[in-house]
Amino acid sequence: MTDTRNFKSQINLETSPHWADHAAKRVVAFWGPRDPHKDHYTVASGITPSGTVHIGNFREVITVDLVARALRGLGHKVRFIYSWDDFDTFRKVPKNLPNQEMLTEQLRRPISRVPDPRGVAKSYSGYGIMAFEKELAQVGVQPEYIYQHERYSSGAYAEQIKFALENKDKITAILNEYRSEPLPASWLPTAIYCEKCDRDTMEYERYPGGWDYAYKCATCGHEATTDIRKTRNLKLNWRTDWPMRWAFEKVDFEPGGKDHSSEGGSYDTGKRIVKAVWDREPPVYQQYDFVMIKGGTGKMSSSSGELFTVAQALEVYPPQILRWIFAGHRPNHDFSLAFDADVIKTYDEFDRAEAVALDPGQAATDKKWPMTRRVYELSSVDGDVPARAPYRAPFRELCNRLQILDGDGARTMDRYYAEFIRDDADKKAFLDRAARAWNWLRNYAPEEFRYSLTAGRRGKADFTPEQHAAMDALASLVNEVDLDKIDPKDLNQLIYDKVIHAPGCDPKEAFKGIYQKFIGRDQGPRLPGFLKELGRDRVNELLRAWN
Repeated sequence: MTDTRNFKSQINLETSPHWADHAAKRVVAFWGPRDPHKDHYTVASGITPSGTVHIGNFREVITVDLVARALRGLGHKVRFIYSWDDFDTFRKVPKNLPNQEMLTEQLRRPISRVPDPRGVAKSYSGYGIMAFEKELAQVGVQPEYIYQHERYSSGAYAEQIKFALENKDKITAILNEYRSEPLPASWLPTAIYCEKCDRDTMEYERYPGGWDYAYKCATCGHEATTDIRKTRNLKLNWRTDWPMRWAFEKVDFEPGGKDHSSEGGSYDTGKRIVKAVWDREPPVYQQYDFVMIKGGTGKMSSSSGELFTVAQALEVYPPQILRWIFAGHRPNHDFSLAFDADVIKTYDEFDRAEAVALDPGQAATDKKWPMTRRVYELSSVDGDVPARAPYRAPFRELCNRLQILDGDGARTMDRYYAEFIRDDADKKAFLDRAARAWNWLRNYAPEEFRYSLTAGRRGKADFTPEQHAAMDALASLVNEVDLDKIDPKDLNQLIYDKVIHAPGCDPKEAFKGIYQKFIGRDQGPRLPGFLKELGRDRVNELLRAWN
């Protein structure tokens, strides 16, 4: 299946500074001369769904998606395949899953045959696959999915398995060059699940030749000789499976993580095996590094359960900004995805970049414009770049105002932003941002950033006379001035003159009392702006409450 979507760019892709365009040109330069009649390029990605598929796994697939879009931008057809390695062995029970005892009993079986501990999907691997495919659709990634348990069980790779077994000595010699101890003479580039108990724990495995494959299960004692063409239980091990698929699918580009990219790693051995055994050049390669979570503990792991998913990221960031974050980082550099206060910074940076990217006037004067524009183009979910941006409410300000109105996006829009909403696109963009801002406030924002106007439920006896004097003076002040029109600086001066100094209050105690009355905390947003956001009626309501 080829994807013929046309991803046009406003910049010259031949001179583009973006890494994805450089990678696309490397692919064409390498494979074009080797196959002058090539009608499409195949780019590949894939993982083992050994647990919850997380945002770190997303880095691989978005890396491929960006290169695929770059190739299409150059006018080429692309086949983008995504392989689910769901025929791999269930080796470890993730700590974050239910039914731990049941899962423990399923160890050493293929993950495609382990029951879903949640009772939702057909299998353990099926749940993660279902969730991740849904997430990828939301961010505009549309690969052709390949399920390896189907390929192996159907006999699609039977010829390749036999060929690898016949070339066992070549494969062994390559692998031994990178090992401190050589593989035993009995080693085979394969693994088999017992047809009786489904485990891969074998007392022995033998290849007598032809289509026969013999084994004895160490778990249940079953002994058999099976036909490679008919068994649904035989597979190649990873070091041989990866190069086999490069040849079988004619893969032209595929990235790999830092763990696969080290000297003697699976890419090093794979590129030699695919040439020695299948007589094909390895795909153009791109290493990608880890994604950390700002405030997290380090590298994410599906098997440990310590992770963040794409769905969680989409609670905070819309698909376009999530794509923009990844497109803006070179794949071979680590970076942290913010869920803490730096979320505000990320939104602000995106808004500035969007404004620049959509301003053609920047092209002639800003040397960084081509990169800004290209990252923005690649962030588009459907590939279409608008002529103008929808209205973007400043994120920090929006968070403050949402908390005043208990997270009601529509009321917040009507009260504070009605003059900026020009059409349905603006309204949709605003409400989407408001919903994600509220998700962030409820689930991820630092405690000091959150507040609730319903929290300040304290009676008269809880405040000192000095604090009461400050609140009485504040009530008089807000009824004297026009909060909608007064400049925050002027209001700030009046607060100190009439609310603090005139009654003779200690500033720290006065502010503490006011914030306790409003939000039940000793500190809060800067008071002048906060009063303007609240408005006279709400300020009076809060000052009178619970007295």
